[in-house]
Amino acid sequence: MKKLSVQDWFVFGEWYDISWFHSCYFNGQFETIKERLGYGLSQVVGEVDGNVQRIYFSKSEWSEIGKRYLDEVLESPEKLEILLSDIKNASDALIDFSKHFKKIEIDNLSTDEQLEHLHNYHELHHSVWALGQVPNVLELENSYLTDYLKNWLKEKGLDEEEVINHFQTLVTPRELSGMQKEERDMLRLSQKEVSDEDIEKHCEKYSWIHFGWTGPSLDIAYFKGVCEGLHKEGESKETLEKILNKDKQLVIDKEKIIKDLEIDEHMQKLFRLLEEILYIKALRMDSLFISYEATQPLLKKIAKDNFLSLPQVYVLYYDWLIDMIKNNKIDAHKINKIAQYSSRYFDGEEDYLLVGDEARELVSQVRKNIPKEKKSDELKGECAFPGKVSGKVKIVNHADEMNKFEEGDILISYVTDPSLLPAMKKAKAFVTNTGGLTCHAAIVARELEVPCVIGTKIATKVLKDGDMVEVDATNGIVKKIK
Repeated sequence: MKKLSVQDWFVFGEWYDISWFHSCYFNGQFETIKERLGYGLSQVVGEVDGNVQRIYFSKSEWSEIGKRYLDEVLESPEKLEILLSDIKNASDALIDFSKHFKKIEIDNLSTDEQLEHLHNYHELHHSVWALGQVPNVLELENSYLTDYLKNWLKEKGLDEEEVINHFQTLVTPRELSGMQKEERDMLRLSQKEVSDEDIEKHCEKYSWIHFGWTGPSLDIAYFKGVCEGLHKEGESKETLEKILNKDKQLVIDKEKIIKDLEIDEHMQKLFRLLEEILYIKALRMDSLFISYEATQPLLKKIAKDNFLSLPQVYVLYYDWLIDMIKNNKIDAHKINKIAQYSSRYFDGEEDYLLVGDEARELVSQVRKNIPKEKKSDELKGECAFPGKVSGKVKIVNHADEMNKFEEGDILISYVTDPSLLPAMKKAKAFVTNTGGLTCHAAIVARELEVPCVIGTKIATKVLKDGDMVEVDATNGIVKKIK
């Protein structure tokens, strides 16, 4: 195993209450990026620290990869078009697999059949995660395509507010995410007295919406309650008409900006590519959460048959789990050690799993080279959706913390995921430590039209529950109100 050689490590991401997907994410960082682009990161470290997982690599390398890829895309946009098409196809394949898999009688499967299904799922699941890391070099932590397009708008003589508004219009996806489709379908249902069968069909289609990494699914009672509430209010028809008119207006506004600014074909393609990046990120995440709901019964069955808990199964990369079962080498003690503290290390040539003290020693060397962030009462990040609001801070990093969140609070998080959607729907604004225009918080902010600042680095470290802040998302600034 080679020694660490990177000198400018940084924390690329920090996630809560999840484990298994990081192996796909991790492989995508050092393997898939290099396969698709021909160049990549020299070293990558992944860390599991109880319920918190992190990934580290070189800040300068990540920046250089993004700049180099941007130059290639500007010269040949079809390179990015092909990649996004591959991600879309992989996501669609995973959705199709999941829909079929939900119909399988899990209890009747033999061990060999269980492993065959898990292997087939793993191939699709891994592809969606790993391929998705490639466009991240442009738009996650980096914002190279975003900056290029905004600068182009500035050069057209637009003021700052016009740049932001035109940019948001041009890159807002016209294709709908799962959450947007569910909202429109629910508004259609709630315009009339619906049967239990109608609600069951809706639930079957959208039970995964809040599932996130490990569930639970939404049930019929949830959707019935929402439907009855909307029907009682009696405003579903008007609300839906406004939403559908807004959908149509978005396309009209895009065309008007293109005409008014005389945007040539090449630049239109670049704006459309960023729009596609944002849409396909939402599609990719939808496909993953649909698949997690569909395959959880299989994982529960595997856990039960092998005297493991479901959390123990979630710790393991699916390749590891399959090998353990095939070779009859289930080691619950080792699994617990991996869950407690472990790391994966790509040293430039090989990939290693380290556990316990060996893992801690490696990660401690990485952390020594991470510069400390300067604390300030004014935080700067990127605008994910414009607007200016004030409110009370509530820090929510995982679902267990949502019970303290109240309507109109400002949600502060290291990074959001679908398990936090109930709180996000109550929030006056979102602020995150990490992310770019393709992160979950940015996607939800655009869908809900909630002011959002991403990539502040230190929001969860310098703010605390109860602080009053002003969120000027338009300019990417968050201030404490004294």
